[in-house]
Order: sequence, then C-alpha cells, then structure tokens
Amino acid sequence: MKPERSIKAAGLAVSHCEALFRQRGEEVDLLPEFGRLGERLARAIAPSLAAFSGGKAPEVRVESAVRMNGNDLAGKILPLAANSLLGPEEGAHRLLLSIDGAAILAQLDRTFGGTGEIEVLPKVLPLSADLLAQRLEKMVTDALGQLVTDLGPLVIAERDSSYSTISPYRKAEALVVLTLEVDDGSLKPWTMTVATKAETLPSIVAAPSSPKRRERRKSGPLDDPFASVPLSVEAVLAEMRIPLSRLASFAPGQTIPIPVARAVPLRVGGTIIAKGTVGEFEDRAALQLTTTMFTRKDAQ
Repeated sequence: MKPERSIKAAGLAVSHCEALFRQRGEEVDLLPEFGRLGERLARAIAPSLAAFSGGKAPEVRVESAVRMNGNDLAGKILPLAANSLLGPEEGAHRLLLSIDGAAILAQLDRTFGGTGEIEVLPKVLPLSADLLAQRLEKMVTDALGQLVTDLGPLVIAERDSSYSTISPYRKAEALVVLTLEVDDGSLKPWTMTVATKAETLPSIVAAPSSPKRRERRKSGPLDDPFASVPLSVEAVLAEMRIPLSRLASFAPGQTIPIPVARAVPLRVGGTIIAKGTVGEFEDRAALQLTTTMFTRKDAQ
C-alpha cells in the first residue's frame, strides 16, 4: 500500500510546523537576568552603604525587576528623590538612578543625634543632603560600571531632584525597572530604582562581571561621607521671655540684663551637640567646651 505523501514531502511539512517554528525562533526573556544583575549590585553596594548606616552593612535586596512604560515609571518615582542619568562618556545609552530623598534626610538627621523622623519634607533636597546624595550616586555608579562592562566606565551625565526635569523616557516607551530595597535598621526600609529602555537590555546583561570586593569603611562624623558635609552651628548665649508691652517700649540706650547660662548649649539644627563656658581667646569671644554629646568611640 502506497503512502499518501512521499517521505520527502512529509519532512517538509514537519519543518514548517507552526509550533516547532515558534519554539525555534522564540527570543530569550532577559528580565530574569536583569533581576540577577540587581542581586549582584545589591551585594556590591552593601559594604559601602555601611558608611551611611552607622558602620553596619545594611541588608540590600531586590524588591522587583519588572517591565513598565515611561508613564508608569514617572508615577513610581518619589516626589522627593535624587535622580541621575548614568551612561558611558561616549554614546547615548542612559540608565536612570533614583534614590529616596526622605531616606537621605533621615540618615543625615540620625548621624548628628536626631531621631530620623522628618515630619515635613522639603520640595528639594537641602545642600547638605544633596551632597550626601551625590556620594551615594557616585558609589552606585561605580558599582554598576564594574558590573556592566559592555558599556565601559559609567559617569553621571545629568542629575536633578525633579524627575520631570530630567524626563529621560517617553510615556509609551518600553522600559525595564529594577527596585532595590535597603534595610538599615531604621523605621522602614528605603528604596533606590534603576531603569533603562527595554531595547538596550541585551547590552546590559550580556556579559556581567563579578563585583569587586570593597573594604568596609568606618563610619562616623570624622569619616566620609559625613566629614565634609557643611553644617550651621549656633551657640545660644541666652534665651528670654519678655512681655509685648516691654518690647513696645524699647528705645536706644536702654540696658537689658542677659542671664548667660553657666553651660552655654552648642546646637546643630536644633539638637544640642555640646555645652561650654564663655571666655576669651586671642582677644576674641570664645566658647570652651565642657561636655559633648559625642564620645571618641562614637566618632570612630
């Protein structure tokens, strides 16, 4: 009995089977590899983040690695954040890095004796917090540059506290977004976000290298990144309560007795960091410290 089709024809039919053809041409989903890149980044930056969290390396983990469009990403970025665009010195490839601005303010407050609770957030980061944000951005940029070797060394091309000002992606543009969660023992974990265009993902995760081990740095007011942060310091010689009726009668030449305390407080942002007595040094008024809120052990 003869077959209805020749063996050759049957072979051709199998080679054009839709199911087999789809399996052979299906593209590999690189999103899981992007998540693994996030895990390597988390391990790389955790030791360096110890300088920002009281000397102990925080737990850094990947919260999510997802696809979304530019409009969704704009809604995800926090209103107060340190946003920067990273990329090679030559080329148009850009990654977005966004760091929680409230967490930066809280960490700075805790470093100098505060509780870390910020009741009212400013619209933009103040200078001292922005300087700390720049150090964080540089640390993450260097770590990413070591992992994403195909792009070459990364630099910060642009930065702004307003995401809409940077506006790196179109609303309908396909993106991949990585969110890292940092648990440093504070009230709640804080986040940093890395995003890039989906079409450029193959060049990012194609050949990731192993992160280099970094030495754990000591932390404290005498060490980076806090040592060079400028702060306003005030010595309060006297505080008085005067009735409004007396204030209204003030006139030039009047003498107002001022009760100077034996221990004059020295304050940073409303927090007392030391106390001292008023005296003279080289013909200038001076404050000789008698007590401080920091011990040598704290500074180290």
